[in-house]
Amino acid sequence: DDDKIVMELDNKELSEAIRQDEWAELEGTTFIEMPFELKSVDAILNRVSSILADDVMDLQLSADSLITELLNPGADVGERAQEILRTMKNLVKEMMSRVTGFRRALENMLEDYEEMALMNLSRLLTHPDLYIQPVSQSTLDEESDEPELILEAHLQRAYTLANALNLVQGQINTTEDYVVQKSDGIRNRLLYINMLISLLSLAVGGASFVGSLLGMNVPNPLEDNESAFIVVSAATAGGSLAFVVIVFIMIRMVGVLPRVL
Repeated sequence: DDDKIVMELDNKELSEAIRQDEWAELEGTTFIEMPFELKSVDAILNRVSSILADDVMDLQLSADSLITELLNPGADVGERAQEILRTMKNLVKEMMSRVTGFRRALENMLEDYEEMALMNLSRLLTHPDLYIQPVSQSTLDEESDEPELILEAHLQRAYTLANALNLVQGQINTTEDYVVQKSDGIRNRLLYINMLISLLSLAVGGASFVGSLLGMNVPNPLEDNESAFIVVSAATAGGSLAFVVIVFIMIRMVGVLPRVL
């Protein structure tokens, strides 16, 4: 037991010694501090990226709320809904143009190593001999490392915002297609009902024509027949119903009539 206690104490002392050595090594390390001008560039780009990210987030939340509302079974998919979707698409395009402009500006800067090297104003003041024309490519690569890292970090953020906007654009397009299809379905139902009403009106008109012929103030041989009224009424009603059924079946067989009800 005493040996175990001694071993535990030795392990604790060894761990404490290693920890102290690590802190001493960290305290003795000389870290590279970013110059003020690059901090300023990073702060400005970070602010621009944050503004764009906030605007994209607000637009994405508005689009999600609108899409959820329009996908409800009882949602209104008339002209107002399509107009709102068109307005939302225009907002997405406007935001995409802003993000694309920011992204292209960063890409153009990343392609120019001389401009990135000149962003190190402190180095330009302390080592002006490095920037005497013509500047070697190795010097440009070395002096543009830090600005390149800053620009690439914000460029990746711009790509992320563009991907988010593309996703919102796709969701809006899908919702717009759904709204148009639903509107077409409602329009087809109305046309179907209008066709049925027209067909029934035609049948009733034929029956009325028979009634008008027999109702003329002209003698006819059916006046003395006691069952003539029942026979004529039944025949007229049956003929009208048969006409409607036959026409309906013919249209259905041809395949012109959609199954919307």
